[in-house]
Parts: sequence; C-alpha cells; structure tokens
Amino acid sequence: MDRGRIALLAVPIAAFAITANIGNALAPTLITNDPILLLVLAPRIRWLIFVSAKVGDLAFYGIPMLRASAILTTYFLLGRWYGDRAIRWMEDKAANTARPLLWIERKFYKARYPIAFFFPGNLVAILAGASDMAMPVYLAVALSSIAIRLVLIRYVAHLFEGPLLSALDWIADYQIWLTVASVAGVFIWSMWSSRNSLAPIESIEEFATELDQAAAELEEES
Repeated sequence: MDRGRIALLAVPIAAFAITANIGNALAPTLITNDPILLLVLAPRIRWLIFVSAKVGDLAFYGIPMLRASAILTTYFLLGRWYGDRAIRWMEDKAANTARPLLWIERKFYKARYPIAFFFPGNLVAILAGASDMAMPVYLAVALSSIAIRLVLIRYVAHLFEGPLLSALDWIADYQIWLTVASVAGVFIWSMWSSRNSLAPIESIEEFATELDQAAAELEEES
C-alpha cells in the first residue's frame, strides 16, 4: 500500500478530529476570548450560534466553509483511492452506531445528489469518491448545503440576538467552571469512543493496518 497516499489522508483526518475535540473542550473559554479560533477548531452548530454575534460575515462564513472543503476533499479522496475498503473502514469505525450510516449508504446509490446535499458528511464524501461522481460536482452540492445552513444559523442567531448576548454574558461569568465541565465531558466521550472503535487515527501505520483489515474482511465475504 502506498504510504505516501496513506500519510496524505491520515494526517489531516487525525488533525481534524483532534482539533475538533480541543475546540469542543475549550469552547466556553474560546466563545468569550477567541471566537475565531473556535470557528477554526470546531465550527459546530451550537458554537456557530453563540459566536455569530461576535464575528463578522467573512469569518463566520469563510472559516467553516474552508474547513468543510478540506475535510470533504480528504474523505472524497479516501473513497476515490481505496473504494470499498474505505467504506468498510468507515463502517468499522462507526461500530455500534453504524445503522444510520448503513441507511445512508443504501440510499446514496439510489439518489446520490439529494443524499450529498442533505447529508454532507464524511461517509457520503467517501461514497461519492468511491462512485463515478466528479469531485467538483460533489463539492458543489455538499458545500452549497453547508452554505445554506450557515445562512440559516446566522439568521436564527440574529433573531435571538438578545437572549444569546445574555447567554454569552453568563458564559463569560462562569467560563472557568464551564470549561472544566466541558473538558471532562470531552474526555469521557473520548474514552467511550476508544472502547467502541470510534477513536481518531493515532498513526499512519494504524490507518494502513485498518484499511488492510477492511480489505481482508471484504475478501472473506466475497
């Protein structure tokens, strides 16, 4: 297996997962002190709503779109280069939570463009890469969905700006304790994930081994 390609995928996949955990853990502090950094690390819907009142349009739309573009491109290439073994790898990583993913996988081959639009996540990026779907077309569909969601989040945050500003003041007052609780929550989630095959990639060799195992599973079933 080409270790250069493996490294090209493993490094950003691991980085995305690690930075997201850091952002989620430190969110109560970052919301108050550095909302742009929070967008870079973990632009989740719940954080986007809170930081909307604290950042301009360029940061609010640009940072999540750039991050999403990088993530979706990485997983698309994973599907394009490794096909069925990449799909099986994702199924194995999902473990006990695989049922929704399997439903998406079945529906993708019947309605790839609607699925790519309504579920612009990692699995669908892999499925699109493993199919004959062109990368520019896939990215256009998936990113348009994400852009629409950002517009809606921005609009909702504007509608509830008053309550959100009050919530931000409360978070600022208790950010230390909230951050401690958030770090503990992320730690517990990480421990649970590691026991259920959901842990992020730890090394290039581990990623290569997991892809080899996925290929072996497919050969056994064929």
